[in-house]
Amino acid sequence: MNRKRSLRGLILVNLLILVLMSAAVPLPNSVNFASTSEKSDLVALKVENDSTSYAYLWLDGPAFYYLVVKPGETKTFTVKRGEYEKEVSYCGAKDSSTIDLTKHTKLIMPVCGANTRQLSSSPHVVNITNTIKIVKVTVTNDSESKVLAILTGPSTYVFSLAKEESKDYTIAKGDYEVQYFACGKYGVREFSAFHNSVLKLKCPK
Repeated sequence: MNRKRSLRGLILVNLLILVLMSAAVPLPNSVNFASTSEKSDLVALKVENDSTSYAYLWLDGPAFYYLVVKPGETKTFTVKRGEYEKEVSYCGAKDSSTIDLTKHTKLIMPVCGANTRQLSSSPHVVNITNTIKIVKVTVTNDSESKVLAILTGPSTYVFSLAKEESKDYTIAKGDYEVQYFACGKYGVREFSAFHNSVLKLKCPK
């Protein structure tokens, strides 16, 4: 009788050990596994704004995001992994293109009008000036009165200059139609904005 009780006891102890060992092994459908899978659906987007203007970023893809980064600020956002249509407003210019956010990505926005190049061959280090070309131009009022100028092209700008005043601006590179008011008259002309170009405005004929 004692031998039977000892044998039963040994069997119970072995079963208990097996249960405890199996409980320590996480199953594929456990909470830990689900949590890891969920985190893998997210990636980090770091936006470095080295300019003196606010940067606005719209992302439309697996989800929709509207992001704002202050001048001189670097912020990291967590977004859903995937490819997005992006629209950027930066240094007074806008651009629409696609961006690959299947991996952690850094988006760099240099000083307005800086002549910069891609800092890395990686598609996940993106220099915004590769798609948005910002150039420094000079607008000069050579008329005999105050002048108001409206530039329409890659972006739209409105400039106001006093008599004989000259100002430097950073604008999107490209061709513009210039409508301007000076000397009590209205005039229209064309202007091509490239680095260090000068727009001189005189009294319309």
